[in-house]
Amino acid sequence: MPVIEGHTWRPEDVTLHLAPARPRLVGRAEKEALIASGTSYGFLLERESEPSDVQEQAYADSLARSGERLGIQLASLAAHLAASGQPVTLLSLPRGGLPVGAVLLRLLRRAGTDTEHHAISVIRGVGLDLGALDTVLASRLVASLVFVDGWTGKGSVRATLRSSLSGHPAQGTPLLVLSDPANVAELAATREDQLLPHAALNATVSGLLSRTFLVPGQTAHAALAWTHLAHLDRTPAYLDALEAAALAARPGPLAPRLSFGPLPEALRLAAPYSGHDPHKIKPSVGEATRVFLRRIPSALLVRDASDPEVAHLLALAAGEHVPVHVVPALPYRALAVAR
Repeated sequence: MPVIEGHTWRPEDVTLHLAPARPRLVGRAEKEALIASGTSYGFLLERESEPSDVQEQAYADSLARSGERLGIQLASLAAHLAASGQPVTLLSLPRGGLPVGAVLLRLLRRAGTDTEHHAISVIRGVGLDLGALDTVLASRLVASLVFVDGWTGKGSVRATLRSSLSGHPAQGTPLLVLSDPANVAELAATREDQLLPHAALNATVSGLLSRTFLVPGQTAHAALAWTHLAHLDRTPAYLDALEAAALAARPGPLAPRLSFGPLPEALRLAAPYSGHDPHKIKPSVGEATRVFLRRIPSALLVRDASDPEVAHLLALAAGEHVPVHVVPALPYRALAVAR
């Protein structure tokens, strides 16, 4: 496969199964109109701008505030994967899963576990890049596979994986995440809603890669490198910081699955602000952040306006004149409504 030029991922940290391609570049308003008319967002890409001061501050604050906690969570996930003594093949979902997978790879290799790390795209509503998955399976056992993402919101990615893998040998491959407030992942460090530092940024903490996309006539999922952001790339420093935090941590148990998920209650509480359209509702602090970075938000709901995990959302909402509603019963820390 031809390689994507200009990204900053090191080959020892991940193997990218992403094709270079020219996407359909659109502005945000045009993207919203096309999505509303039924066009899959998987065929659309918006040029990524430099992170704002609010984003950069949110990243720095989150890393300083939660670095120790993230270290414990990463160490716990690595210890769980290493415990069986069997090979591990990490399949990170670009872009939110890539930093998590890269650090887990380093930790597992330090522990002597036969580990590989591959980036394989999944696009909600479209599916998983099965060609890329089959390439990995040509040299790795299906029993070693683990999908890796950063956080969950509604659980749409997990549902897309299940649908894509129906009848495939990799059916049943578990999903591993750091933060699983949707309560859908098989392996999670926490079921609490938490802000991951890289949720506050985009390409500049994921090797300058764009969001993955599709182009007509090509089955392989694609990406490009936003090389105009190279001077702002935080990827190597971020990985090193997370690895150091994990090496200094003592692993603990993973979070058990809950008996119920929070989504129905979140949808009910957000319905008055979304016109009762569940597709507009994006729960979790990570997904709410993504709405402000990629979509046009019409409302922000937070459980506690004094919570430092949502401070950046309040600042982004103020900057875009988006109404904020404090809903103490909200089962997520935050929830954004897309226009």
